[in-house]
Amino acid sequence: MTCPTVKLSTGASMPLVGLGTWQSKNNECYEAVKAALDAGYRHIDTAELYQNEKEIGRALKEKMDAGMKREEVFVVSKLWNTRHHPDDVLPACQKSLDDLGLEYLDLYLMHHPFPWARGDNLLPINADGKAEHSDVHFMDTWKEMEKLVDAGLVKAIGVSNFNISQMEEVLTNGRINPAVNQVESHPYVTCNRMLEFCTEKGVVMTAYCPLGAPGDLKDHGLAVLEDSELKKIAEKHGKTPAQVCLRWQVQRGVVVIPKSLRAARMVENSQIFDFELSAGDVEIINNLNRDGRVYKWEW
Repeated sequence: MTCPTVKLSTGASMPLVGLGTWQSKNNECYEAVKAALDAGYRHIDTAELYQNEKEIGRALKEKMDAGMKREEVFVVSKLWNTRHHPDDVLPACQKSLDDLGLEYLDLYLMHHPFPWARGDNLLPINADGKAEHSDVHFMDTWKEMEKLVDAGLVKAIGVSNFNISQMEEVLTNGRINPAVNQVESHPYVTCNRMLEFCTEKGVVMTAYCPLGAPGDLKDHGLAVLEDSELKKIAEKHGKTPAQVCLRWQVQRGVVVIPKSLRAARMVENSQIFDFELSAGDVEIINNLNRDGRVYKWEW
């Protein structure tokens, strides 16, 4: 698999298809990353919250020991909500680097705009079931992330789950513009306005949950891959509804990071560059939007 790339504002090239690793734990994550790299993937997305960076590091080391060069793989991690205090940003980044066994990250994202109580409890939940917040503003966190670029620990920085007004604040007041905004996006939450804004500002949009999290369908009820319109388009092109979802995103310049633990599915998810959706196909998919989110982030 030779994956096309998109150019970041830094000049770096980011593969349009990567492996998502959310909820991939322990040995299954290690095996999944190895399988992805063997299948030709050169973009791995993780985060401190996922608690799998050591396993990913083990897989990367094996491949690099076998001859893969560090610069051949694009590695993304994320600063978690409990690490927003300016004093915690560098140590958090360094821990991710140590766990991954890397000297630098290609991209480091602020996982959410909202800060939670400091400490090693990654989910500081109050008695009312809500997260315990702190009063750190995300711009103070962003300024510390900019220093990570200066230090050479990360090649690029970006944000995740930011809305347009929050992005405008970073673009207006930051020294370094975010290279990426990673958001939930699939045919039921198309994020057309966000994509238009990002494109105008030179920010690449990454879609997580690009297939609508079919494995968690019983929890959210969004049967994206069962949509009759997607099935018709897939049948027309001799592809699966999942491949149509991914092709729709990359065709509009959006990076996708579908999660899979199965090598055959990883290969299928990468086979989206041998067909093209028509303008009519794209319009149909755009019109499927219902602002149906898998993740509500009501913490």
